[in-house]
Amino acid sequence: MKEKFEVIEIKNQTMTLKVNRSGGCNNCSASGGCGTGILANYFDHSSIFNKPLQSGILVGDMVTLEISSAELFWRAFQLYIMPLLVLFMGAGIGVVYFPQHELWQIAFGFSGFFGTLILTKYFIK
Repeated sequence: MKEKFEVIEIKNQTMTLKVNRSGGCNNCSASGGCGTGILANYFDHSSIFNKPLQSGILVGDMVTLEISSAELFWRAFQLYIMPLLVLFMGAGIGVVYFPQHELWQIAFGFSGFFGTLILTKYFIK
């Protein structure tokens, strides 16, 4: 998968890149009715991140970055499947330690789910 990024800043041998997400959710006629289209309205439509500076790159240039399909699959797994697995694992731990208290089982499941989402957001880049 290839994507074009704009170089918006260069500082200390690091270039800051910005990409406008132009997913299908903004172009589809069903975007008002599907969950992904509705959620897309509440989040930024651009991403900014840093990469090491490549020679000959200036502010305002467009650079192309490519990600392998294996890396894309792994990142999708981390984002979509891992939180669900941890939700069920947390609920399972709640069942082991609190077999008669369903509220604790639910709390363990959701704490694992949201904890994984937070870790994914801040530590997996």
